[in-house]
Amino acid sequence: METSQLMNIKLLILTLFEAGECLKKLYGRRRYWVRPLLRNRDTHGFFATTFCFPDEFQKTIRMEKNTFDLLLTFVKERLRKHSNRPSISPECRLFMTLAYLAHDGSKQIFSAAFKMGVSTMKGIVSETCEVLWEILGPIYLSVPKENEWKRIAIDFYTMWDLPNCVGAIDGKHINLTCPSNSGSQFYNYKGNYSIVLLAACEANYTFTSVDIGAFGSQSDGGVMWNSRFGQQLYKGQLDLPTEEILPGTNKSFPHYFVADAAFPLKPFLIRPYPGSNLPPEKEIFNKRLSRARRVIENAFGILASRWRILL
Repeated sequence: METSQLMNIKLLILTLFEAGECLKKLYGRRRYWVRPLLRNRDTHGFFATTFCFPDEFQKTIRMEKNTFDLLLTFVKERLRKHSNRPSISPECRLFMTLAYLAHDGSKQIFSAAFKMGVSTMKGIVSETCEVLWEILGPIYLSVPKENEWKRIAIDFYTMWDLPNCVGAIDGKHINLTCPSNSGSQFYNYKGNYSIVLLAACEANYTFTSVDIGAFGSQSDGGVMWNSRFGQQLYKGQLDLPTEEILPGTNKSFPHYFVADAAFPLKPFLIRPYPGSNLPPEKEIFNKRLSRARRVIENAFGILASRWRILL
């Protein structure tokens, strides 16, 4: 019995070996582990020639060295590869990813500059982005608690003269190449293909919530309804403060977010009065609302100017 099992194992190994040889003949053998053109990456690659020069460093990734070092402490161990062969360092992986996000150039040009294959470059950028999101998301984009919402409301009233407001909400279309067999799902009203970045921010342009990945064909209101943030808001799960008295009155009013006319009117979501030739009090209300709502538009502008892949 043991002899029979041993023979079967040997036959399986032989079959696998033969299959491997057939695949090599079919697809060709790999001629080089590292192409000769890319072997001097550690001395002549873009990372090696830029990393130690502060001015060029900051121009490349739009970030100061001390900020980069802080970011690296969060993700270094996740980006480190353990291999018998020389691997690309966590510093290079993070630097290249930030450079790509900051400039959104051709992948072929980036891979040539950093002296690595295009597929390697794509894999590193994708993996590093996932690690950054997994580690930094829960830290910097956690749902605010009640006391934090109250602080945000005070900031909106102090800076933008709008009481009880706890955030501005809007959507931004991120253009992309239309995926195959996707029909018109990604086709937006601007005539481009995109996915939607839905976000809320504080009075000082700091994002408090983001949701990305909705089809470009969806409206902002529809994107919000289907997002995790929107579901929490609609179901009253955001721990918003209770109603407070409006300044200069004896009327209590709920805390709310401000948005444009693409969003539905709700007790927790305020939009402008529609139409033109409105009474003076409604015109004043719309102006104040618009002034506060511009915060999220400006936040998107700041974000895209720093990370141009979002343009």
